[in-house]
Amino acid sequence: MKGVGFLLLLGAASGCATITPMQTASVVDPGKLRLSGQLAGAGFCGDFRSGLVGAISCSDYPDGFPIPELRVNGRYGAAHGFDVGLSLQAYGQIQAPQRTLQVGATLDVKRELLRVKTDSGLVHVVSAGLLGSASVSGRLKETAWSQFEWGVPVFYGLQFAHFELVANATLIARHVAIPPPSPTVDTVRVSFALGLYRRDPSGFGVQVGWLAEPAKFSTGAIMLSAGWFFDVL
Repeated sequence: MKGVGFLLLLGAASGCATITPMQTASVVDPGKLRLSGQLAGAGFCGDFRSGLVGAISCSDYPDGFPIPELRVNGRYGAAHGFDVGLSLQAYGQIQAPQRTLQVGATLDVKRELLRVKTDSGLVHVVSAGLLGSASVSGRLKETAWSQFEWGVPVFYGLQFAHFELVANATLIARHVAIPPPSPTVDTVRVSFALGLYRRDPSGFGVQVGWLAEPAKFSTGAIMLSAGWFFDVL
């Protein structure tokens, strides 16, 4: 657990909102419910050529000192090879003049497309999904900002006896409605992540990823995430 603590310490230095909840490439078994708590933060943002400046600009709205994102997630096995997830997230900033707190919800579905078991006992899993997220941010007595995101995540998992190594990539479309007179903003982002999860039984998970706009790929964020997962049914 020392590694998990190290990730959380790095995440506490600065924050950046995620969209794809931490999860394995394999789906939850039919009729089963899996609950999890996740903490995510950015260890580096900005252009690598910018040095220290890049390390402290890890915020989608850089008007304050960001803190890590907290996400609570539930996944339910709806059918064989298919599960659905709902997560609630909160992301805040200290001393931010406009957007002190952001809260939102994400709904996603995932379908296993391929599962191959090798003679050595390793299992290869490929899955894909769809997700949508809505959130609001602001502070008291100020007009709130609203944000909507849609994403298409693809997962590859390599299962061992009690662990699953997961690589995922997500294409994300974001729409931000800014209070007048500012215009709305539409952007496209991509994320890539590599994670390790305890399985059979479920347990801790850690993940490192890169989140960026395709046109500004070198100025993205290194995302560090850690979570704990447990089955309740």
